[in-house]
Amino acid sequence: MIIVTIVRAEKPVTPGDIIGVEEEYIPGDGAYVDENGYIRSLMTGRAVMDRISKIVNVKHVKNKPIIPRQGDIVIGIVEGVSNDLAFIDIISVEKSSGVKKTDFSGIIHISQASREYLESMYDAYRIGDIIRARVLNNTNPYQLSTREPSMGVITAFCTKCGSILKKSDDRLICPTCGNVEKRKISVIYSFR
Repeated sequence: MIIVTIVRAEKPVTPGDIIGVEEEYIPGDGAYVDENGYIRSLMTGRAVMDRISKIVNVKHVKNKPIIPRQGDIVIGIVEGVSNDLAFIDIISVEKSSGVKKTDFSGIIHISQASREYLESMYDAYRIGDIIRARVLNNTNPYQLSTREPSMGVITAFCTKCGSILKKSDDRLICPTCGNVEKRKISVIYSFR
């Protein structure tokens, strides 16, 4: 199964990233159409989609964006969850010189969520959770893993009232409404 992510306007891209389809846009500067009709980036930069003239350009950026690489640790927000996948908006990359902001997409398959058996991804993540994950590949959308003890949810919100959940042993409890929830919790979960 091939997963295609089409880039939103002003999104960082790397060479080869899909930024549109030729039925909807015309490739402009820094973009080309491949044999399958996808518009792809020629360079590292920001995709700029002109929705009126239907042209998509890749604008070169002066400051090179931080691009996640295999083995990097990233921080992200869960944007969507299905039975076997979680969709992550990567917001930063942990590097030896600190945390660097970024804006890429990631996917976690249920087999990479935890070392323990999970019935569904809803047992590991919920929309809005902040997670820490390891990058498994070098292409966008990035495949991520949270199987290590230090990876997983680092901040979670109650699905009933929206309060930050407090960690108690291996459970998350809402201090406001008392709701108890299950997640793949990182050992560095931030609210105790």
